[in-house]
Amino acid sequence: MRPLSTPEDAPRAGISDAPADCYGRPRVTPATLRPRALRPGARVHIVAPSGPVPEDRLSAGLEALQRLFVGEISLAPNIAARAGYFAGDDRSRLAALQAALADPTIDAVVCARGGYGLTRLIGQLDPTRLAAAPKLLVGFSDVTALLAWALRSVGLCSVHGPVVAQLGEIAEDDRERLGLLLAGEDPGALSAETGAVIHGGCVEGPLFAGNLEVLRSLAGTRFMPELAGCILALEEVGERPYRIDRALTQLLACGALRGVRGVAVGQLVACEEPASGNPDSPGAEEVVLERLAMLGVPVVTGFAFGHERGRNAALPVGAVVRLDAEHGALTMLGPLTEG
Repeated sequence: MRPLSTPEDAPRAGISDAPADCYGRPRVTPATLRPRALRPGARVHIVAPSGPVPEDRLSAGLEALQRLFVGEISLAPNIAARAGYFAGDDRSRLAALQAALADPTIDAVVCARGGYGLTRLIGQLDPTRLAAAPKLLVGFSDVTALLAWALRSVGLCSVHGPVVAQLGEIAEDDRERLGLLLAGEDPGALSAETGAVIHGGCVEGPLFAGNLEVLRSLAGTRFMPELAGCILALEEVGERPYRIDRALTQLLACGALRGVRGVAVGQLVACEEPASGNPDSPGAEEVVLERLAMLGVPVVTGFAFGHERGRNAALPVGAVVRLDAEHGALTMLGPLTEG
């Protein structure tokens, strides 16, 4: 464990002398469609649009989810299906997801797990009924693609947060944080207890959070979110340092990160070079810092969101947040939900 630190050779350009200790305001409009907050009697629907769902983790997660709100939980018809590395074939997963998004009696759609599969579906989703009956969407990892689709298609705020299969395993603080966001309340600042800072300062903007590799896969498609003026939060799992380098280099080269106001970096789980690999390889965090330094904006690593077993703090996608690099804190400033 090492404390938050600022590399001695890190440039610190762009910090305002303004008394508010923050420079600039968002140049983009935050997400324009806010779903309803969960209230007693709400209906939360569990979908499985990506990988197959382990039954034991699903059961534990459903028990934990039920403790977060007073209402009904329903399950997609393909929740127990298996077809290779998917929870059923494309047709069944698409039908179940589309039905959930269109159903006006559903208040929140929570993904059972990540894995892979949503990029095969989002091009076939119809956003019109979701726009008419907006609802909370919750998930991370592969679900990055769904959150990006919802933001690009209808401007919908959502939650980058634990999937159901995680809910029985994560810290109680993280479950409570998710519950507060679902209820439309401020969960408080998320602090990076360890990590590094480059280009210190304090910036504000609408948040987009996601998995690096999934975000990279959206580059060049109509589903890639517009990140100019935003605070970006990234996490990764199972990618070696050179692959993280490649993903960030692609996003930089294609202009996807142009105008980003700051970056909060979460967990980089199982991303170190294996013993059988290149002994001279830099570490995953070192690669992230080197690649992102060229943006010339505040970057903070060490936030507790992502794939680490036991921790995954929920984040308000589309809401305006403040990234305070001097104190390693990410704070919600604007509402995520209506009501």
